[in-house]
Amino acid sequence: MKSEMTTIIKDYKFETIIGMLDFERVAKQEVQINLEICSTSFIDYVLIIDFVKNFYNERQFQSVEESLEETSKALKEKFSSLTSLKMEILKTEILPNAVVGAKINTIF
Repeated sequence: MKSEMTTIIKDYKFETIIGMLDFERVAKQEVQINLEICSTSFIDYVLIIDFVKNFYNERQFQSVEESLEETSKALKEKFSSLTSLKMEILKTEILPNAVVGAKINTIF
């Protein structure tokens, strides 16, 4: 029997530089990450969280879409047992009356 484990991370918030507008390139803003990672072996969610936060802070992405694509690839390189992932990034403070963002579904 072959099985997969899904690691779930919900509502992880941190501050990072992300965006194309001038003010988004100078001041960090809060983002929220939601992840579902399927794997053929155990993956420590603390390692995933640390990796994602560090990756975002090193890269300082121009767009949420670019960040999702690059983070997906980097997670697969770091955790080779990944078989798929669903990832969502939300900007929680950019608009006064809405939370905006994007998500990606990747099968490796």
